[in-house]
Amino acid sequence: MSENQIPSPNPSSGEGDRLPSPSGRGLGRGTSRAPIPTDFDWLIYADATFAGLSLLLPIPFVDGLLETYFRRRMPGDIARRRGRVLPVQAIRAVNRQRATWWPGCLLWPGQAVVYLIRNLWRTLVYILTVYDTSEKLSYYWHRAFLLDYAIGRGDLDRPAQAELAAAALHRVLETTQTSPLLNLAGEIVQQARSRIGALARAIFRGARRQKTPEASQAAGTIAAHWAEFHDYLIELAGRYDAALIEVERQKEELTQRTPRSQRTQKEV
Repeated sequence: MSENQIPSPNPSSGEGDRLPSPSGRGLGRGTSRAPIPTDFDWLIYADATFAGLSLLLPIPFVDGLLETYFRRRMPGDIARRRGRVLPVQAIRAVNRQRATWWPGCLLWPGQAVVYLIRNLWRTLVYILTVYDTSEKLSYYWHRAFLLDYAIGRGDLDRPAQAELAAAALHRVLETTQTSPLLNLAGEIVQQARSRIGALARAIFRGARRQKTPEASQAAGTIAAHWAEFHDYLIELAGRYDAALIEVERQKEELTQRTPRSQRTQKEV
């Protein structure tokens, strides 16, 4: 099989671990013992890796556009790898920005100026981007894992469920301050920043779902260390389960406090 060809889905990857649901509640009643995909699969984490490394490109605005492109592509590509098709509404729910990762340069003129100055500064003092990029790369790896896990649970199969799953996923990402993935992300960033031309080629070919030798090298480095995070990923899945139950509980409380007349009017 050519390295540029996407192999057929492998739903069995990483299915050796299962985390029982803390209770009978939650969106995934039928999938409360969903497999936790702790194994490394480049086709699951490729978009996340390119989204994180896009920050290293010393081209204002282009780095943000590429980051957003790969970030938005993650849910559909991960689902496709698992042999699933997500509703458009579900993809929109998990891709909806709830944080400040997306540079607001395309939304507000003031933010555009700040973003441009920040990128010019990065160009002049390039080493200052290493830690920032490492954090972002770690963030996107977390997001890819949680998306893969949520898809396996069936939490994104229906738009109504996807809204709550997206809120839980975002809550876990927002409360993850430190992670053992950060050191590996730093290693990948150091490799990438030493060969910007090769990085740019890998990112742009990655947008066309093509794999360069540099991308293969990065994938090999990540795969060689990924088993070290087995216990951490199981813990991360447990945090998502707990967050999902809490989000559902809050929704139920809100529904109970809302007068029936208002609920009927919203439904109409």
